[in-house]
Amino acid sequence: MIYAVIDIGSNTIRLSVYKVIGDEVKNLFNEKSSASLASFIEKGMMNEHGIQKLINTLKEFKNLISNFEDISKTYAIATASIRNSCNRREIIERVRTEVGIDIELISGEEEAKLSFLGSGIDSQSGILTDIGGGSSEIVVFEQGKVVKTSSLNIGSLVAFDNFARGLFITKDEKKLLEDDIKLMLASNNLNRVQHDLVCAVGGSARACLKLYNEYYDKEAGNVIITMDGLKNLINTLINMENRAKMKLILKVKADRIHTLIPGMIILYRIAKYFYADIIRVSMTGIREGFVYSKILERG
Repeated sequence: MIYAVIDIGSNTIRLSVYKVIGDEVKNLFNEKSSASLASFIEKGMMNEHGIQKLINTLKEFKNLISNFEDISKTYAIATASIRNSCNRREIIERVRTEVGIDIELISGEEEAKLSFLGSGIDSQSGILTDIGGGSSEIVVFEQGKVVKTSSLNIGSLVAFDNFARGLFITKDEKKLLEDDIKLMLASNNLNRVQHDLVCAVGGSARACLKLYNEYYDKEAGNVIITMDGLKNLINTLINMENRAKMKLILKVKADRIHTLIPGMIILYRIAKYFYADIIRVSMTGIREGFVYSKILERG
């Protein structure tokens, strides 16, 4: 059986097509659009421009899906961008009417659990984080099972929109962002105990890893980020001349030129909160977790 899963995030809308045979899930195809939906939120509501961008993107994805003649079902899930919009019911109804796709809203807690389920993490205890465009999810797991989840109302795109006055966040803006993250972490009643390793999933983490590997000339298959290395890279970028910084990020992840550094700062602060030494980045996450949960009924 073949399934399509559309993940509507605050920064990126992603389409993945999976083939499911028994308990095995194989990724066949991926496509994405950097829609930046969180940028279209005004006074708690997604404006018409944002809704139309969402609809047009989903129409394009639907045309792509039509090339797979034997797709059994298409699922669309939405996280913070629509979840936190006051007009979410209108958005969902318009997508259903104009595109013919039903959107399933995913709560922050469910988003965290699906990210954990899809991460493929093999550690028995630790922390998992998924830094999106509009929110950052944190999972505390013990003996291979989720024991606590938390959702922070800060993501890479929201951080850029709220703290950066120019294309790149400055040293003073970084300090303000860090203070905000610290307050959020302190108010979420997370048990602050030491974990040697933090697992990170999602586009921000993968982009951070790609830049980290490029800067430190790591092998392509490296998935480990050291905290000292990440701290040094963030500070280097903050102090780097803007043109050199732009050339480096464009070379690695052009579509995240404005959100990459804010996402890196969020990742670092979350990992530091739990006294981690290293961050391990997973190449899978919420969409795979949705397939495991919804179709294979795992977890």
